[in-house]
Amino acid sequence: MHNRENEMEGTKISTRTPLATLIQDSAVALIGDTLDFQTLGFHDLHGSTMNPRSIIDSINTDGVYYHVWAAVKHTLDERNSRGISTESLLKASMERFLVEIADVILPRVDGPHFTFVDPRKHDDMISMIRNARRLVSLFEEKHISKRKIVVSIPATFEGIRAAQVLESEHAIHTNLYLVSSLLHAAACAEAGATTITVPVGRLLDWYERRRRTDFKDLSIHPGTESIQASIQYFKLHGIKTKVIGSEFRSLSEIVPLTGLDAICISKDQADGLKGCQISVSISSATSSSPAALLRARQALYPTKLLSAHSGFMDTMSTETRTMITEILYGSLRELKCHLDELQSLMARELADQYNSRTLDLKSLYKARNERPHRMKKGTKVSSSGDLETKNMLPGWSLEEDRARPEEVHWTACGFHDIDDVF
Repeated sequence: MHNRENEMEGTKISTRTPLATLIQDSAVALIGDTLDFQTLGFHDLHGSTMNPRSIIDSINTDGVYYHVWAAVKHTLDERNSRGISTESLLKASMERFLVEIADVILPRVDGPHFTFVDPRKHDDMISMIRNARRLVSLFEEKHISKRKIVVSIPATFEGIRAAQVLESEHAIHTNLYLVSSLLHAAACAEAGATTITVPVGRLLDWYERRRRTDFKDLSIHPGTESIQASIQYFKLHGIKTKVIGSEFRSLSEIVPLTGLDAICISKDQADGLKGCQISVSISSATSSSPAALLRARQALYPTKLLSAHSGFMDTMSTETRTMITEILYGSLRELKCHLDELQSLMARELADQYNSRTLDLKSLYKARNERPHRMKKGTKVSSSGDLETKNMLPGWSLEEDRARPEEVHWTACGFHDIDDVF
């Protein structure tokens, strides 16, 4: 990871400097944000991540869809299907799928793997904690150390509190994502999150819309200044939480932000990184702007943002509250759509496999002919976002699952700094 204490001030990039060289010299870790297994195995990456969007983009490839099938089969094999609600089986299959995919990725990328809790539960702290603990338990069943796993959680107030519990009480690494301001980042650090992730492209877009300006020089972009202020705030106060950048619109946006500890790059960005040359006109981001440094010094430390009963945003300016709301909850609406699509596909696969085990041959052929095996991109769900699974799985109980989530048992493990993992 980036060593903030060895930063050089005022460095300028030489003419036509390779971006890959700048990233390497700045000790910025590269995290692959793709499910293209060849890309993950080919490039020199320090970690891997996946999210609902990248899953949906790759779901119909044979290499990924196989793990949908395998997750469903494993779930049906280990549980007595009759009497268990559809909702419970879907949840178990979704969680098993995330672990199956990670099990393929981890041998290809020597570094931490970022998985995620269901972002549709972003305002339910208890659900997110249980979801994270179940995932870690499944990883440990596959003999994957939880030191190699970072659980991504939306940086809502409830998500930040969930991360605080997971870090302090269960020694589970957490990544709070969709962080969009200095105070927002400070609240996440107060919770003790292992990492936070800033959606760089979304943040730059927001400022450009707000200011009605297309900033040609990224070094003076207000979004760049905001991110640099968070980086400097963490440096000034010795905060261990690492700062990750994601959703870069182009590789050039990485340049003024090489003070980040890590960056998430897509397949196309990973493929284009080595050939990318940087213009001499852009300053190296090992030097933050004076305005960013001033903001970092003026920001309150330590904070008590999480002690506010009404939420951490009450202490923020109107503009900051608006920014967090639009970026955070706007992105969560998109993620909900992607998760609904994935859940719809998983429900169909559950129906197919269940029917293949229980129906006679004639009924089985009829059921398969009436429903496509794979979901077409853009498959619609009900207006409420819920799946209509009535009559999809004959013989299953469709009663609401009121059973308490099974208790998870594990061996005590001390907290490990993310530097030990990267």
